[in-house]
Amino acid sequence: MGNMPMALNVQMVLTENKLIGEKIVTPRIVNQQTLDYDTFCDYLAQGSTVTAADVSAVMKQLEKNIPLILGLNTKIVASPDGLTFRPTVKGSITQSQLKAKLTQRKADYEAAGNTAAAEKIDVNRELMASDLATSDLTACIVIDMPKKWDSRFQQTVDFKRIVKGVVIEDNTGTDSGSDDQGSDVTDPGSSGSGSDIPTGGGIYE
Repeated sequence: MGNMPMALNVQMVLTENKLIGEKIVTPRIVNQQTLDYDTFCDYLAQGSTVTAADVSAVMKQLEKNIPLILGLNTKIVASPDGLTFRPTVKGSITQSQLKAKLTQRKADYEAAGNTAAAEKIDVNRELMASDLATSDLTACIVIDMPKKWDSRFQQTVDFKRIVKGVVIEDNTGTDSGSDDQGSDVTDPGSSGSGSDIPTGGGIYE
């Protein structure tokens, strides 16, 4: 794998962007393959003094221990370049959600015959920070990728333009998109093949 040329297969998609009021062409990666776990461990072991089994043992320790360490309110710097795992939290409550919650609570008290408790609830009161309960929060893991990785990747990777499943020479700088086999077509009915039309409304090469 180390000697394989690094290239991303990209397909250009023409869509109508209603937010900016004009057509836009954007790329997407196609024909993406998957490197399975065992092959990945074997790949990492190549050219080193460790075996694929050693790599796998370390990876399993990472899976087991990273969530535990993050649970200590600690972020982990996991590579020399700064690959970082850190804990974060999600959750929110709005004024309207608070009113709905208080209205339900008041109705529950009234149904239980506890009118005194129901009368104390002001369903129109202002939202406060304390209204967001810890039970409404969700803990999540965020992975911060090193900027050096992006830079290194961009310097080594190439692009292969895919049109209808075939690699073609790039047409950058030409006066026409005819080499794209209809990528500039705006009428889906004139593309000649329904398989070239995405369900999202764009037109694929």
